[in-house]
Amino acid sequence: MATFFELQEKNRKKTTWVVALFVAFFLWLGLGLDLALYFKARAHTRPVPATVYRETSPGSYQEAELPPGAIRPYEKKSKPFRPVFTIVIGLLGASLAWWELSSAATTVLKAVRATPVDSDTKGPGRVFHNVVEEMSIAAGMPMPSVWIIPDRDPNAMAVGLKPGDFHVAATEGLLLSLTREELQGVVAHEIAHIKNQDVRLMTTLTVLVGISALIAEFVARCRYHGGSDRSGDDDSRIGSIIFVIWLLTVLLAPLATRIMALMVSKEREYLADASAAQFTRNPQALISALEKISGAAGATHSISQASAHLCIASPTAADLSEEESLFSTHPPMSQRIARLRLIGRGMALAPSGG
Repeated sequence: MATFFELQEKNRKKTTWVVALFVAFFLWLGLGLDLALYFKARAHTRPVPATVYRETSPGSYQEAELPPGAIRPYEKKSKPFRPVFTIVIGLLGASLAWWELSSAATTVLKAVRATPVDSDTKGPGRVFHNVVEEMSIAAGMPMPSVWIIPDRDPNAMAVGLKPGDFHVAATEGLLLSLTREELQGVVAHEIAHIKNQDVRLMTTLTVLVGISALIAEFVARCRYHGGSDRSGDDDSRIGSIIFVIWLLTVLLAPLATRIMALMVSKEREYLADASAAQFTRNPQALISALEKISGAAGATHSISQASAHLCIASPTAADLSEEESLFSTHPPMSQRIARLRLIGRGMALAPSGG
């Protein structure tokens, strides 16, 4: 089994690859458009009379006059390829990714209308703050910021990219429905996501899913009339093929990034559950919390699908099904509970007595 440090390094590499792929995607957005427009322009370039040369001496040429009645050949002189969109969109994409990532946590917390909690907060918020502090000490890491999401459905999430920018948020429904021990299990699960650096990877994916969807929607709204070209020229056909590939890439990018997020999310949920059991030494508390969360059977309306993989449970309640779906953000709740029961039995049989 991998150690925390190995998991952190693995997640760091994954995050780097995800960002590199996204920058490459932006470069392709520009390059594909440049190539499509270049070949389209070549197809519509009118042939011009070619210059005829004569050899005056070995290796030396001079422009020649055609004899009377001779037919002058024609040639196409297209403009040189200039990667204007490659540079502009590449720089724009890198800047947009950097800007979005630098404010990703704030953007997510604003989107779910979360309000901050501190040590002066009263009621369930105070208990939540204290539990986050306890679990941070148990995990040996700095305490993240604490937030409450105004939603009656029980759910929780962690978000952030670096120390000092990590946040744990829970819905009002979660704080009102769980006991202190159950809340410790849920918070330990979120703390495990931060400690394993899952949050960094999943927050990055959240931003990239959002940007991809934005670009796809923008391109889908733009109407490109390249299909009306009937010149039949090879350059025109090449330009059309490149444009079709470019268009498919853009339109399928949101689906590809979402599938990446789903794959990462499912794998990490099991690990965070196991880590939470280790932190609290009480897997039954998390089992009880997950049973209460799944018993709510409603949707967390405050949390959008783009942020679903940041939560402890699917905001759409899709994880209540017994069957694991390719497009679900979380493994089935029943399977997570079954694995936690196995962990609990293992702890009970351990020489230390659990």
